[in-house]
Amino acid sequence: MKNTDTSNCQKLEGAFLARLTQLCGKESFRPKLDHIRDFLIHDRRVIESRSKVIIVGGTNGKGETCHGLSHLYQRAGYTSCLWTSPHVLSITERFKLNESNISIEDLTELLNEHEEVIRDLKLSFYEALFVLFIKFALKHKTDFVILEVGLGGRFDATNIFTRPIAAITSIGLDHTEILGSTLKEILFEKYGITRMGGKLFENVEQTFLKDILSQWCGRDDITLTSVTQNKDLPYFEKNRQMAIALYQESTGQKLDEEITSTIQWPLTPGRWDRMSVDGRDFVFVGAHNQLGHKELLKSISDCQGQETYDVLMSFSSGREAQIKSTLKLYETYPCVIKSVNILSYEHERALSKETLQQNLKTGTKVYELHNFLDTILSTNEEIDAKKQSNIESLRSGSNKILVVGSYYFIACMQKYLRSKYSN
Repeated sequence: MKNTDTSNCQKLEGAFLARLTQLCGKESFRPKLDHIRDFLIHDRRVIESRSKVIIVGGTNGKGETCHGLSHLYQRAGYTSCLWTSPHVLSITERFKLNESNISIEDLTELLNEHEEVIRDLKLSFYEALFVLFIKFALKHKTDFVILEVGLGGRFDATNIFTRPIAAITSIGLDHTEILGSTLKEILFEKYGITRMGGKLFENVEQTFLKDILSQWCGRDDITLTSVTQNKDLPYFEKNRQMAIALYQESTGQKLDEEITSTIQWPLTPGRWDRMSVDGRDFVFVGAHNQLGHKELLKSISDCQGQETYDVLMSFSSGREAQIKSTLKLYETYPCVIKSVNILSYEHERALSKETLQQNLKTGTKVYELHNFLDTILSTNEEIDAKKQSNIESLRSGSNKILVVGSYYFIACMQKYLRSKYSN
């Protein structure tokens, strides 16, 4: 793939995003699939004739599972194309060939080739990117094509294949305005990625949902495999077990414990990646809903040699009702959480400072992201740290800072830290 210096890559990506936004509007979900399925019918047949397709849905854990599966293929000498969303630092993260991002030049070339059909079909931002991914996969004859569902499953653009191996990683209340207000309704939307007579692997925690899945799979002649029997495992271990199960099913090769214990699992943006700034260790985790926060807190409290964290947190649109309950959840883990600091940031999906303030307890402060970082890293005095003990503590040298929230929040945080504090 082509190499370009960082500054020029950023300019090219900015131009690409501007073109795509002008063509399609901003990224959003719409429950529509037939137009994509019909347009891609030939491409789908070609891909299915030469590659095994794995589609992974679920409330949380699907991205980590997909990256883990891609890594297992790579280390075994197989080839794969991987689609994930959303991205954190670069749109090119959504298009991977054997764990490497597409170059922005190649992605721009794909848009040049298919801009007219994107316009004619009036595709959404997400649909257009997925069409470009299918064209990308066509150019690379790989053993496997891995698809992370964007939202739901039944009407997601990824749901065009006729005989994929399907997986559901978890079920929780999220995007309820689109997927439904009950866990069963959400499960129904995600179950839509299965096919009659196909295979489904699941890591659903709730017993009553497992029972529903068993009934539905029996009705539809689907072979159902429950992957993790131990509910107390950390969520990342469950995701790794799911990746291993999908690898074994798709390759017909068993991985014994001696092999799996030596795997160096990949770290991807927003999934426990770290950044060291001025002696502080920033840890980034994309916990963007109640279930994600719950699993995160459980995993760090269960770790041997518990570390303690100061938390930087924000919320995206649609999460207003979860703010107070999420903060209350963090209060129940005083052994690992030293402080929780709410930040506002600039993004079309972000809740404004005013909206955050309205949904917090009286007296809870909301800080602007850039000012807060500059204050704790001692580059400005805009926030009077001495009057606020949590900030003074952070400023005096908190070693572990846990950044949690949506991937949009993590992206804003990482980009600012890299641009201002990276050596």
